[in-house]
Amino acid sequence: MTDDAENAGRKSAGLTVDSLTATLPKGVAVPPAPTRKVPTQAWILLLALMFCWGAMWPLIKIATAEVPVLSLRGLSALIAAVVLLGSAVVTRKGLLPIATEWKKIALCSIFLVFAWFYFSALAVSLLPAGRAALLAYTMPFFSLVIGVIFLHEKITSKRLVGVVCCLSAVLLLAWNDIQAIASRGIPVGILAILAAALIWSIGSILQKQFNFQTPVTVTLGWMLIIGGIPLSILALLLDPTEWVYTASNQALMATLAIAILSQAFGFWCWSTILKLTDVAFASIAVLCVPMMSQAMSFILVGEPFGLVELSGLLLITLGLATVLPLRGLKTALKMKQGHTAAN
Repeated sequence: MTDDAENAGRKSAGLTVDSLTATLPKGVAVPPAPTRKVPTQAWILLLALMFCWGAMWPLIKIATAEVPVLSLRGLSALIAAVVLLGSAVVTRKGLLPIATEWKKIALCSIFLVFAWFYFSALAVSLLPAGRAALLAYTMPFFSLVIGVIFLHEKITSKRLVGVVCCLSAVLLLAWNDIQAIASRGIPVGILAILAAALIWSIGSILQKQFNFQTPVTVTLGWMLIIGGIPLSILALLLDPTEWVYTASNQALMATLAIAILSQAFGFWCWSTILKLTDVAFASIAVLCVPMMSQAMSFILVGEPFGLVELSGLLLITLGLATVLPLRGLKTALKMKQGHTAAN
């Protein structure tokens, strides 16, 4: 097959290098996935990522039982920053971002670290961890709505189905809290996790628009520092300090695991997957994390998994499948199978 024929085939499938890299930081190199096999390392990292991000939610539940929310998030952010910047030093990527990107990193840190960390942890302290994780993964739908309203993106029937599934899942999972507003007041936990999802969506859109050229470990490391310092200052001013002396080893280990596994190692897995494959393959993780979080919440904290949780999980998964860029993965796997059969 000639190069022209290959390019024509990619265009007919709607798959070009530009279409696959449009949503990624400029510093992340993504190969044209339709002609590249998914390496075994990528599958291993995908499983690790699902575990790290899925376990984060019950780990937050364990930690916030003894560690105040601001203290937990401020401490874990700074620990993760040290790990990521340390890895940047080891790999000789330097410690400082490009000079012109400081303000952009600071702005992203407000959404992706400061606000997201606080509201997501607050929600988990008030809601079952598995349910909070399901509601948190409405973030792609918020991104879709923001893109349609502010970026003039097209709304297709497939995307509309995804939004309907998302809204149905939110109503289903929050129904008891909505019914109890009259007796128990505003459902702070539900509002906190939906605010967290919206905030993450805004931060992600900003990050895509800024197109960072600084290495991802350095970029995220400084985001964690810039966002983690005000969280730590607020913790010193507002949180009680008795937990430092009374917190159990279980709560402290959960805090450390959140920082190292979920925030530092999880992001490294995500970035490496993007380098090995493309955003379509990496999107499998977004589909699977809510499932993993439900399983880990059952195992680690004994949360029930009933009909409501199952229905919400199915609605979220179906909705994500309609809005995530999985078409490129499907085409790539078909081409891989055809290549294997030909050999």
